[in-house]
Amino acid sequence: LTLCTWLLLALPMEGFGSNKCQCVTTTSSIIPSRVFQRIEIVPPGAHCRKTEILITKKDKKRVCIDPEARWINNVISKVMRRYGLS
Repeated sequence: LTLCTWLLLALPMEGFGSNKCQCVTTTSSIIPSRVFQRIEIVPPGAHCRKTEILITKKDKKRVCIDPEARWINNVISKVMRRYGLS
């Protein structure tokens, strides 16, 4: 299977959404990569003091993932290696 995932580093910038975290709650439950449409990693900044990882699934639903979840870090590492970003 080909992992069709985009890795988007959303940098904090003026006017970027509201000045609040996007994730109210997170999950560490595994989400199969075959349902991923996009992964967004939002680093800490003026809008939020914590790193946020959001997965947009193919059904357009967004899920906030616990940045400490081992499985998501493995997925991110794999995608970064694939695209030469490591």
